[in-house]
Amino acid sequence: MAQAGQAGPPGPGPATPTREIQLNAPPVFDGSQKKYENFLQAVLLYTGLNAHIFNMNELKIGFTLSFLTKKEAAQWREAWVR
Repeated sequence: MAQAGQAGPPGPGPATPTREIQLNAPPVFDGSQKKYENFLQAVLLYTGLNAHIFNMNELKIGFTLSFLTKKEAAQWREAWVR
């Protein structure tokens, strides 16, 4: 029995999610400097809250590249994939 001031046995820890937490996906990014901060914040929020899914850099990169579909951003994606 634990005495006052002593910790008892550890209880169950927080549950680790096993599925992806559904959030709004980041917006499609076209390479615009004006839209960069918003895009980056959305990607970091999504991958951060779903860190149990995006647990390797390759997964984060692939996820991010999937939103680079217009203008200069599409060229960056194409260059990365080649």
